[in-house]
Amino acid sequence: MKRINILLLAILLSGIYIQAQNNKVWSLKECIDYAGENNLDIKMREVNVDIQKIALNTSENQRLPNLSGSASHSYSFGRSASGYDNTYQDRNSHSTNWSFSTNIPIFTGFRISNEIAASKLDLQAVAAELDKAHEDMEINITSSYLQILYYKELLNIAGRQVDLTAQQLDRIKKMHETGRASEAQIYEIAAQLANDKLSVVQAASDLQTATLLLTQLLELPSPEGFDVEEPDENVDFILPRRPEAIFDNALLSRASIRVEELKLKSREKSILVAKSQYYPVLSFGASYSNNYYFINGFDNISFATQLKNNRNEYFGFTLNIPIFNRFATRNSVRTAKLHKTLQKLQLEYAKKTLYKEIQQAYYNSVTSEEKYKSAEIACKSALKAFDYMEEKLNNGRATMYEYNDAKTNMTRALSNRTQAKYDFIFRKKILEFYEKK
Repeated sequence: MKRINILLLAILLSGIYIQAQNNKVWSLKECIDYAGENNLDIKMREVNVDIQKIALNTSENQRLPNLSGSASHSYSFGRSASGYDNTYQDRNSHSTNWSFSTNIPIFTGFRISNEIAASKLDLQAVAAELDKAHEDMEINITSSYLQILYYKELLNIAGRQVDLTAQQLDRIKKMHETGRASEAQIYEIAAQLANDKLSVVQAASDLQTATLLLTQLLELPSPEGFDVEEPDENVDFILPRRPEAIFDNALLSRASIRVEELKLKSREKSILVAKSQYYPVLSFGASYSNNYYFINGFDNISFATQLKNNRNEYFGFTLNIPIFNRFATRNSVRTAKLHKTLQKLQLEYAKKTLYKEIQQAYYNSVTSEEKYKSAEIACKSALKAFDYMEEKLNNGRATMYEYNDAKTNMTRALSNRTQAKYDFIFRKKILEFYEKK
C-alpha cells in the first residue's frame, strides 16, 4: 500500500476529513490575530473595560449638583375645625404643591477626588487585565499551534514506517516465492505492518485532538478544513539574554505585573477615601416651593395671586462634623490598609512567579537544545544502522528480530528528535515573548 493511501486511511479513521474546497492554511500570526478579535474571554474582558469606564464617569459626576423636583395634588372632604371660631364645619377643598431642590458638595474630606483617582487606576488595571488576557491567549495559541506541527511530523514518521514495513513485506513475499524466506517471516512482517498502521491511526488521532483544541481557542465552529503552515526546517539555537536580563525587561512590559502595580496604587487611594470620613463635610443646598389651594363655598384668592404670595425659597450651608460613629471609620481605615498589604504581597508573588517562568523557560530551552543535538546524532546513527540492517536482511544475513529492533530504534530516534525540536521552539518563543516591549 502506498504511503499516501495509508495516511488517508488514518485520517478517515480518526475523523479528520478535509474538503479541498474548504482548505485554509493558517500562519501563527493569523491565529493570534483572529483569536484577538473572536475569543470570548477577550470579548468579556473588553466589556469589563466598558463597565469600569462607566464607574469612572459616575465618580467624576459626584462633583455636579443634584436637582430634584416634586409635585402633589390632594382633596379634602367632610367636617373640619375652623381656625376662626373653633367650630366644626363641612368643608371641601383641594390643593396643589410643587417644589425643586438642589444640593452641591463643597468639601467632602477629599473623598470625591480620591474616589476619582482610584476609579482611574481601576480602569487602567482592567485594561491591563485585557492586555494580560491577550498575552495568555498568545502563549496558549503558540503552544497549540506547535502541538499540531509536532503531531503532523509524528504522523509523517509513522507513515514512513508503514511504507518501509510494506516494502519489506513485498520483498519477503518475493523471497518466499524463490525459497529464500519462510512463511513465518511473512506473518511476522504482516503483524508488524498492522502495528505500524495502528501507530499511524494513533498519531492521526493525536493530530485531530490538537487541531480541535486550537480551533476551539479560535472559536471556529469546526476543525474541518483547518491546517497550519509548515515551519522553517532550520532551527535557530541562539537563545535570548540570560534570565535576569529578560526578567528586568519583563517587569516593565508584562501586563501581569502592571495589573498588580495598578491595583496597589488603587488600594492606596482607597485608604485616603476611608480617611475622608474623619473630616467635616460642607455642602450647599437650595430649594423653591409653592402651592395653591381652593375651598368650596368661600371666596378664594386667584391662582396668580397665590402663586405670587405662597412661594417659599431657601438656600443655606450645611456642615456635618463627625464626632463618634462607633469606630466605623477607624475600622474602615484599618481594613483598607490590610487590603493594601495584601496587594503588596500579591505584587511580590506575581514578580516571583514571572521570574520562575522565565527561569524555567530558559533552562528548559538549554536542556531541549542539548537533547535535540544528542537526538540528531542518535538519529543519524539509527538511520545508518537501519540501512545497514535492511541490507543484511535482504542478503539473508540478519533475522527479522534484528531488523525490527533497528527499525524501532530509528523510529524512537526520529520521535525524540522531533519532540526535542518543538520543545525547544516553544521554550524559545516564550523567552522571545517576555523580551517583547
